[in-house]
Amino acid sequence: MTAEPAPGVLAPGVLAPGVLAPGVLAPGVLVVDDSSMMRTLLSRLVEGGGWRLAGTAANGREAIERATALQPALCLLDLEMPVMGGLDALPAIRAVSPAAVVVVSSVAGAGSPERLACLMAGAAAVVSKPSGAVSADLMERSGRAILDAMRAALGDPSAGTEAP
Repeated sequence: MTAEPAPGVLAPGVLAPGVLAPGVLAPGVLVVDDSSMMRTLLSRLVEGGGWRLAGTAANGREAIERATALQPALCLLDLEMPVMGGLDALPAIRAVSPAAVVVVSSVAGAGSPERLACLMAGAAAVVSKPSGAVSADLMERSGRAILDAMRAALGDPSAGTEAP
């Protein structure tokens, strides 16, 4: 009979979340949203998808500071936030960090002027939140599209073909 590892201790051969192989970290992701619930949901999606959560921010100004300090590979960015919105923060994030930016927003739906503005400002993709600014059903309704957009933003050939 094999002994179970203590709680919080990984079994031999099991890699920690965000670790691709021993000594190899998964790309880091910065999650930016003013809603703490949305930050939590997106953080769970990131980690559950095999990515490494580099950090979180509650507004565009914090996002620029964290992108500078953390140098994430990717940033999930909301648009409507206090202090500084995502559309204003997007070019500044791209100026201080190599991060590809995937916008996750309720106001940037297909064909919207906001969606076009995000893409013109350098967003790699735009994914709509399914039920407004605070979308408790985000994982079920848009989780796959967000993960596919993240993979595509970093040039991963395993990214799905589903349009974000």
